[in-house]
Parts: sequence; structure tokens; C-alpha cells
Amino acid sequence: MRYVKWFASQTSGLKANMAVRIVAGVAQVGCGLLLVVLCRHFIDRGIWQAGVVKEIMAIFAVLVVSILLRQAVYYLQNDAEVRQQNTIRSRLYGILLGRRLFDKRERMHSGDISQRLERDIQAVSQVTTDVVPRMAVTVVQLIGAFLLLHAMDKVLAWSLLLLTPFVAVCAKYLSHRLRQMTLDIRSKESSIQMLIQETMENETAIKSMESAPWLGKRLASLHADLGRLIRRRTRFTMLSRLLLASTFGLGYMGAFVYGGLQLRDGLISFGVMTAFLQLVSQIQSPVLAMLNMIPQIIHATASIDRIREIETMPMENETEKTTALQGPIGIRVEHAYYRYKDNGKTVLEDFSYCFTPGSSTAIMGDSGRGKTTVLRLLSAVAMPDAGSVYIYDGEGHKLSGATMRHYITYIPQGNTMMSGTIRENMLLANPDATRQQMEEALYTAAADFVEKMPQGIDTQIGEHATLLSEGQAQRLAIARGLLHGGEVMLLDEISSSLDEATEATLISRLFSRHSEKTIIFVTHRKATAEKCDRVIRI
Repeated sequence: MRYVKWFASQTSGLKANMAVRIVAGVAQVGCGLLLVVLCRHFIDRGIWQAGVVKEIMAIFAVLVVSILLRQAVYYLQNDAEVRQQNTIRSRLYGILLGRRLFDKRERMHSGDISQRLERDIQAVSQVTTDVVPRMAVTVVQLIGAFLLLHAMDKVLAWSLLLLTPFVAVCAKYLSHRLRQMTLDIRSKESSIQMLIQETMENETAIKSMESAPWLGKRLASLHADLGRLIRRRTRFTMLSRLLLASTFGLGYMGAFVYGGLQLRDGLISFGVMTAFLQLVSQIQSPVLAMLNMIPQIIHATASIDRIREIETMPMENETEKTTALQGPIGIRVEHAYYRYKDNGKTVLEDFSYCFTPGSSTAIMGDSGRGKTTVLRLLSAVAMPDAGSVYIYDGEGHKLSGATMRHYITYIPQGNTMMSGTIRENMLLANPDATRQQMEEALYTAAADFVEKMPQGIDTQIGEHATLLSEGQAQRLAIARGLLHGGEVMLLDEISSSLDEATEATLISRLFSRHSEKTIIFVTHRKATAEKCDRVIRI
């Protein structure tokens, strides 16, 4: 039932499309049944009468209408599918951007997420926009064909319909087995996606270590596992379909023999015999169609479970910004505790500190002692397990949680640039930024090299800025962060890829242009720490 509710919740904005498709499908069924009647009449009477041309034209007209309806259904189905895929993907994308980071349930591989946003969304949208309307039309076709055959021969109609319970029993047996097989296949596909994605992101290291042969073998092993899982599911599906197809084949043969005997005894005409065979097909084909829909639905339920893992990710609790802070802003940590969610290691224990408004502080210490964790807590990217973190102004107003970020510039360590142009990367921080504001941020970040490029800020930089040096990419990331604004600046190892001269220029410009702001560095550089008012060692 929970899957039915989930499917129903995804049809918002598509109900009119689905209703039109069902109506068109029912009309198509009507054309098929009308064609049976016309063919019977044509064989029994039409070919012996003068109006044979009219009979042929009527049959031709019904065929044309049926073809047009089929094309209309095809167009509507594809339109609905792409709209729903985009809707679900956009919603999940919003959830991913709003989830609470560094939570154990959040730690899902990016390759696995990509797989869920593609294959799993595709599987569920096909069921919602295609299988559900087709199933409704199929039921109408089954009922219509049964009633028409019942009007011609009750015994044959009921004999064919009695096969349905057998199909239902088979469907029940199929459901659990197929669902687990599909989950295994989806998991293996995600593993392949992860390997390929990480390989592309670390090509330089892979080439330098000559790891390509080993990775090729690893991919081949994953492919072999995936092939084995798919072949197992295919064999299971083939055996199931073979059993049911044999059952329906016997049913068709029985109808053929029954009709032949009736025809021999003069109880039916050739037209009725033709109608028998057409209607038998129209009764069996809906049942077979529903049988083919069952694996799709089962695959989709497995995909729903994977999508639900994203939907139920813990989200940030963004509190309302009741009061705007004024003037210089400080930030305070009180009795904060934090431990990693995956291994339980405690990195901060009863940590307290007040970063006063307008001060500059350097946080130093050995690797792994929690320096970056402090900045994550200060920026509300991560939340403490206990204790509190908040910003405040001179009037005594306070803010905590995600709303703090409006007043904070946080520049994390590492290469955080995205594919596109420099301008597009800068606009991520401030979509309304002017060219002058961008140039000022670039200057402050010692990224003057941009103006010497042929396309300037419209230069394409590639994925993770692969067309630039690490130092250039780092300075662009700093400029982008500065463009976001904020009275508190959190800078995590921002000069790790810079030479001493460039570092000195960067730090000098930061202090001269943002002297009124609260600046907090995480650094290993003594030269940077010496320019700060205070130094904290963790």
C-alpha cells in the first residue's frame, strides 16, 4: 500500500495527461472490438452483398483511427515521462542540497546518488506515466473482449477467464524474488558508477601510479558480477514467461479446436470462427500484458526504496531569521562536543571560545585534531552533538543554525570549483554580482591572472578547474567565497597551494580590505598566524 501511495503522490500535474491517455486507450480498445464485429460481418455477409466496398472502407477507417490513437498515446506518454522525471529529479536535487551534512545517513557515494537520480527515477516514472494508464486500459480491454465473446459463446468465454487465477498465483510468486534480484542489480550498477566516476576524478594519480590495468580488472570483475545477476534474473523471468505462455498457448489451441468442431457441426459460421480467434487473442493479450507489467512494477518498487533513502535524509533545521544583526559580528562556541558519525571518534570535547567582533584568529595544530571540524561548526555546515554555536552583534542579538550563513563567508580547503566559466563559478556565491564586484573579489584573492586570459572571466576552466593550476583554482575559490559577503570570514588552509610571495599578497589584501570583519584562519603557515591577533592551538 505504501508503494501505491508513493506512486499516487507523484502524479501531481499529470492527472489530465493520464486521463486523456486512458480515454484514448479505451477508444483504441473500442476500435479493436469494433474491428472484430466488422470482420465477422464482412466474412459472413459483406463479401456476398453489393456493399462490399462500404464494408472495406469501414474496416479501413477503423484501422486508421486506431493507428492515430496509438500515436497520440505514444506522444502523451513520452511527454508525461520526461516531465515527471524532471520533477522528481529536481525535488531530490533540492533535498540533497538541503540535507544535513556529515550525518551517518548522509554518507552516500556521489556515484550511487547519480545512479539513483537516473536509473531509479527512470524506472518509477515509466510505471507511473506508462504502466498505470496501460493497466487501466488493459482491464477495460479484458472486460470488453470477455463480454463480446460471452455474447457469442459463454462456455468459451468462461473457460478462458478461468486462467486468470493461475496468472495471479504466478504473479505473487514472482514479486518477492524479482524485487530482491532488482535491488542486487541496482546496487551493483551503483558500484560500477562509483568506480568510473572516481577514476575520471583521479586520472592524474592513476596514470602516475600506472594503475590502469588493475582498475580495468576491477571493472571487469564488477561487470562479471552484474552480468551474472542480470542473467539470473533473466532466467527466472524466462521460465516464468515460458510457463504462462504455454498455458495461454494451450488456451488458444483449445479455442481453435473448439471453434473448428463447432464449425464442422454447423453451429457457427466462418465469421464467428474468425471472431473467436480474434477475441481469444484480445482476452489473452491483456493478461499477458499485465504479466509483463508485473516485473516493471516490481523493479520500480525496488527503485522507490532507493529513492526513499534520499527523501528521508535528515534535513537542516533552518530557523527563522527574526532579527537582523547590525555592525561588527562575533561568533561564540560554548561547550561543544563533536564526534564522527561513521567511526564514533571524538574530535571536540567541551570546546568553548569567543571570536570577538573584528578580531583575527589563527587556529593551528596537528592534522586530525579537529581544526576543520571547528570551521564546519562555526559555519553551521555541521552541528555539534552537544553545546551551542551562535553569532552575535554589539546589541546583544544572536542567531544560530543555518541562518548564520547569511553573515558568514566560508572557504573550505581543497579544489571546489565546478565546470563552466569563471563568471558562472563566481555567480554561485552571488547571482546578482556585478562585473565590478567580481573584479574586486578577484583582486583581493590575488587572482589578477584572470584579466590576462583571452576570455577573461568568461574563460572555461573545465571540471574541477583542470585547465588551471592548483594555486589558480584555489585563488578563484577564495574570490568566489569573498563575493558571497558576510561579516565573519572562515578560511580553511586557503594558501596551501600558494608560494610565499603570492600568500603574502593574498593575506595583505584580505586584511587591508576586510579589517573590520571577524577573520578566522585554519593554517599551518606561521607567516599567516603572525598577522592575526590571536592563535588557538588544538
